[in-house]
Amino acid sequence: MTPVLATALLSLLQGPYLPAPDSEPPANAPLWVSGETAEEHSFSVTAAFDCPPDTTGGHLQVSISDTTVRAAFSAEDDTGRRVFSIRVPARQLRGLRPELFCPEPGDAPGPVLRLKSKFTAQGALVCRASTGKQTSSQTSVALDVWVRCPPLPDKPPVAHQP
Repeated sequence: MTPVLATALLSLLQGPYLPAPDSEPPANAPLWVSGETAEEHSFSVTAAFDCPPDTTGGHLQVSISDTTVRAAFSAEDDTGRRVFSIRVPARQLRGLRPELFCPEPGDAPGPVLRLKSKFTAQGALVCRASTGKQTSSQTSVALDVWVRCPPLPDKPPVAHQP
């Protein structure tokens, strides 16, 4: 009989996000506003994990760009799920220029665009056994962001000719 190798499992999801109207981004989602400069952007990432049965504890870490958050856990915690709120300085998130995605500005509120898979979060899980042995797992998830464009211009009425 072949022994089953115990392993650590980790998955990452973006969110959870608070509900919002269809035309708006989720309330706690990463939002870029065209024409405005932000100091940082917040991301919410949920880590679901599972360690081998002999695990006594371990730690999780999630990174976006150069920003890393960590959380230790013990076997007694027994949740297998952590939600991380990660505040990333804007200077670490280069490459998103809302003006490339937005139409020309006007007076009414502008559209909100969802840009899929713009950034990436990396996760690592280490599970420790009472014997001192460790098992680990790594994964990543593509992160969406939202862009609020400036108001759209008013279109002149079309003249109907008889």
